[in-house]
Amino acid sequence: MAIPNVGQDPSMEVALATKMQLVLDQPMSDISTKLVNKDFEGDFFKIGDTVSIVKPVPESIAVEIGELNGNVLASNADNVGQVGKQKDERLVATDASFTKTTLQIDKYAKYAFILSDITKAEGKWNYESGNLDLAAQQMRKMHNVLTAQAIVTNAEIRAQQVTEGLKLGTPAAPIQLANADELYEKILVPMHSALYDRGAITADGQITYGSNPQEGKATKGAMFLPAKAYNCFLTSKYFTDRSTTAADDKVATANVAKVLGLEVNVEPALDPKAKRHVTVDGIAEDTLIIVAGTSNCVTRANKVLTPDSFRSHTRFGTEFHGLEIFGEKVFTPEAAVVAYIKLPE
Repeated sequence: MAIPNVGQDPSMEVALATKMQLVLDQPMSDISTKLVNKDFEGDFFKIGDTVSIVKPVPESIAVEIGELNGNVLASNADNVGQVGKQKDERLVATDASFTKTTLQIDKYAKYAFILSDITKAEGKWNYESGNLDLAAQQMRKMHNVLTAQAIVTNAEIRAQQVTEGLKLGTPAAPIQLANADELYEKILVPMHSALYDRGAITADGQITYGSNPQEGKATKGAMFLPAKAYNCFLTSKYFTDRSTTAADDKVATANVAKVLGLEVNVEPALDPKAKRHVTVDGIAEDTLIIVAGTSNCVTRANKVLTPDSFRSHTRFGTEFHGLEIFGEKVFTPEAAVVAYIKLPE
């Protein structure tokens, strides 16, 4: 039986839980920031609880553009080409609509570590805090893999790309690139265009609706490539056609991290041969996956519970055990595009 730290100030555990929550939620250039939002209503305390997800319906807002003689030129009411309202007559307003669904808290992440009485060399807070930070970073990497898995295997995202006629490959039949330039021309450009055509982003990659309150500002869409695809992109004419000075300046000023207005980031999990990776049924050998989208794609609700600490009954030291509960789901499939490629041989 574990012996609790009797008399210990409980505010220490609360502070540790708060720190881990901050690490898990802080803005980074990863999937958990760029493709995930926390736009939910309500609170939760245990596995099985639910929160509400509310999304606006853009079509519920009446819009009409016409000529002064009453001819309708553009409208979302299917009356283009007809004689519309008089120039001084108001549109018939309708209530702004919203869809409301629920997200269940159905997943958990555990962590544990021991601070030895013998090997401990620094102050207690530094060691607890440092190990907690390591645990949070590892959990965040696992979150990125799980979120990427949810996106690349989402049936609605796949079906939408088929309906739109996007030629971005499939798991079983990836796009074979003949050279590095085709990665930009055949993959990155169409992915950007698809998001723009759907209204998920503007022409310069800005997000057109929705936000991530945790980040404070979620204004850009993003692309995620495995390292091999990223390295291939750096050898394309997008860089080599520039003068040496211009190319060096683009890399030195970090502009290499933005293409077509979309931020470009490396996500190792999109390579099925990486140590930690997504799993896609029937994926062809040597296939790499590329994901582009915005933070409107996935909604996640997570909470770090107060950890337990107690004297170990097998070692001279203190054990720390903690738990995060969460739920997440792809709520806006229009906000993501997935491509399957094979690099030039």
